[in-house]
Amino acid sequence: MIVKVDFARTALIAVASAAVVFGQAQTVAPRRVFEVASVKANKSGPPSGTWTSPLAFLPGGRFTATNVTLVDVITQVYITRRIQMQGGPDWIDSERFDIVAKADAADGEVSQAQRLQMVQALLEDRFKLVYHRETKDVPVLALVGKLPAAFQESKEGEPASVPGDRGKFTFRHWPINGLVNLTSNLLHTPVVDGTGIRGYYDFSLDPMQFADTGAGGTPGPAPSYADLFETALREQLGLRLEKRKAPLEIMVIDHASRPTQN
Repeated sequence: MIVKVDFARTALIAVASAAVVFGQAQTVAPRRVFEVASVKANKSGPPSGTWTSPLAFLPGGRFTATNVTLVDVITQVYITRRIQMQGGPDWIDSERFDIVAKADAADGEVSQAQRLQMVQALLEDRFKLVYHRETKDVPVLALVGKLPAAFQESKEGEPASVPGDRGKFTFRHWPINGLVNLTSNLLHTPVVDGTGIRGYYDFSLDPMQFADTGAGGTPGPAPSYADLFETALREQLGLRLEKRKAPLEIMVIDHASRPTQN
């Protein structure tokens, strides 16, 4: 059985959406802002190839986001997922931008606790982003299971990355909540962590291993990539998905405007 799917695009979109700024502290502190910021439209289209994070915090208080949608940035700096966002104009998922910003050196080095707050302030200023949060009890899937034998503990300080080819993932320095987010994005449904696994790990996942045989090799419609991914979670990692009902925080976009370019 042959699966007809754009492996690279499916994987890239899911990974990019799953990639959050892991472990960032949400310390309440006076809100710092960038001294200067530039926002320009990017007409080159969605990126292709091996995934790399489009957001970068650089030395000297610099921040860049290349070829990103507004949703791309929101999901990372407000620590949420697209599946948990509602509202907003259609263009926030399609129109792309390049953002370059720099902090005032006179205010000292930018701390990790300040980074996300500074980008949030930039979005609220330049994109006029207004939102509120609601908590609702909704049906979810819970990723459950013990620490997989295939998980190898990552080296301290190793950067997070997900190189892959034709739908196969090779995770480096990846936490369980990153895998949960990726699963949610691929299945297009809310997924929560029911494993309790902590730490960062290196591991691989190859859903395409099951593409030729499908479920038990029986004839029928070709499985979707999401089906193959769920099979790989179970067969390669020993993790499974259970139906539950749980409170889920929803980020509601009340307003967003296209930024004035400069």
